[in-house]
This record gives sequence, C-alpha cells and structure tokens, in this order.
Amino acid sequence: MRFRDSIFGRLLEPINRRQFQTVVDRLGGDAYDKSFKSWDHLVALIYAQLSRNDSLRGVVAGFNAN
Repeated sequence: MRFRDSIFGRLLEPINRRQFQTVVDRLGGDAYDKSFKSWDHLVALIYAQLSRNDSLRGVVAGFNAN
C-alpha cells in the first residue's frame, strides 16, 4: 500500500517549519518545555479549530481516531 499524505498534512504544508522554529528559538518559546513543543501546540490548535472541538478530550479523541 502506498503512502498518501492526509488532507490535514497538506493544509500544514504552507507553514515554513524552519521559519517557525527560528521565531520560536528567538523568542524562547520552548525554553521550559520538555515534551510538548511549539509545533505540536500549533498543530493541535489548528486541528481543534478545523474540527470545531471545544474541549481537549475531543481533540485527543480525534487524534487517536486518525
């Protein structure tokens, strides 16, 4: 079976991860974080907005289903 990129993955493609990480490093966004990085936070927030979830439980359930 061939790998196919998800629609959500295609929606994240326009975001330049290198530029995003440069801004996070410059502002110290991940300074006190060990596991849940700024990129993961951004992806979770975008997913919550697009799926119209209003709770963390709904976001986790949606991630686990996919």
